[in-house]
Amino acid sequence: MLLQLLLACATPKAPAAGDLGGAEDSAALEEAAAADPFASPPVDDGGLTNVADNAMDLVEGGGLVGACEDYAANPDDTALKLRCGKWMFFYEDFGTAGVPTALVDMLLTSFSDEVGPAFSAYGLIADPTSAKGYPLGLVEGDHGVAFTCASCHMGALPDGRLAVGAANLRFAYGPLNLAFAVFPLAALSAVTGAEIHPDAQAAIQPLLDHLAADVGLQLTFLGALMGLLSEEIPAFSVDNQGHYAAWPAGTMDFLIEPLPIDDEAHTVSKISALWGIPTEAEVEAAGMTHAMLGWTGNTTSLRHFVGLFDALGGGDGANWAAADLEPLAAYVESLQAPTAPAVDAPTVERGADLFVEAGCIACHQGPRGSGLKLYSYEEIGTDDALAAWFDADMDGEPCCGVDMSEDPVTHALKSPRLVGLWAMDRFLHNGSVTSLDALLCVEGPRVPIDTPALTNGGHTYGCDTLSAEEKSDLIAYLLSH
Repeated sequence: MLLQLLLACATPKAPAAGDLGGAEDSAALEEAAAADPFASPPVDDGGLTNVADNAMDLVEGGGLVGACEDYAANPDDTALKLRCGKWMFFYEDFGTAGVPTALVDMLLTSFSDEVGPAFSAYGLIADPTSAKGYPLGLVEGDHGVAFTCASCHMGALPDGRLAVGAANLRFAYGPLNLAFAVFPLAALSAVTGAEIHPDAQAAIQPLLDHLAADVGLQLTFLGALMGLLSEEIPAFSVDNQGHYAAWPAGTMDFLIEPLPIDDEAHTVSKISALWGIPTEAEVEAAGMTHAMLGWTGNTTSLRHFVGLFDALGGGDGANWAAADLEPLAAYVESLQAPTAPAVDAPTVERGADLFVEAGCIACHQGPRGSGLKLYSYEEIGTDDALAAWFDADMDGEPCCGVDMSEDPVTHALKSPRLVGLWAMDRFLHNGSVTSLDALLCVEGPRVPIDTPALTNGGHTYGCDTLSAEEKSDLIAYLLSH
């Protein structure tokens, strides 16, 4: 649910600048070209394990328990601060709305063949310390079982290792939420009269088939669900059920019913990696207006984003002061992309030259190859559904009663950081392109996707102007960071 940005690269002529950010002149580009846009400052990781072969090492052998209490008693200890932040990353739900615990537990115990251990069928990874078999990224809180940062931003690398900060592009967020919200509606449809979208019905059909084949389970399951009827059931329209079913793994709209806030605009954005977020000092040195986080570039800083996560999730933000959120922000800021696999050095060198010569540097001259300003959807040519994010009527005023005064809506796109691309297989802001080869049209024009909010047109820079060898060199360079 955190930090979503756009990929833009490889054009002899960069798009015109958007209306936010500093001026882009030849002297600035020459200076950027002379520097390494992927360079990272030394980072204190607190001695924590953020890349490992197994989940137990990632949660520090279970040693994160009590980390925030230890930090509170020793507020000058940076290592404890980061350890507390890591505990928050995995286990703090900020009081956000959750799924009834009884339903989650029943799905894990009685429908394990369909949902997989720890919901692994939906791309989540088991928490080795959970007595109830929950995955990392789902915790039992005051309002049921809720998501934490780890559900979206901790995943498997291509070599099988697990990494904190990785975009979990295997996470089937839409189908999992259909199991949580539509499966109960369908199971009780004879009582509630609920209408189910056919695509949502197809997604949960294995669960319904299992339920229909086991009379004993029906009695247990329906008895538990009947108890939930006394609670207020959030609205979930048939159209929105269909949207959830359409989202590919690694993508989502997190401002849509039945979630606490619905901005009334169906948007789709790709889960982003959290590696190499620019520090405040880097933002200033690069001449950026602010950190421009989020795919729409509206969030001014990592600290603001952490607070917004709570607010947008319907959490208890009033109980969280900036100092309370600081450990999590500091921990996320410490995350760096794992070392990329070795790539042929001469190929990478040619790609590095081409990154400048072909114009990529014009849009990616900021920290870790990020952009310094925003761009319109017309300039990039990509799906423009996200323009209405948090502002369905496009009047410049954010919806839904959330204070966005420091993080205004932009109706624009941000160029993303380009580190860790070797670990990713979704590109563009909506994740509709599944490889760098496809992004650069290595095998010819992309096969069009026409699904609204998921179209894959635009960003064709380099498709027609670079040779096959140049594309190969440029891709090798991008994969080397």
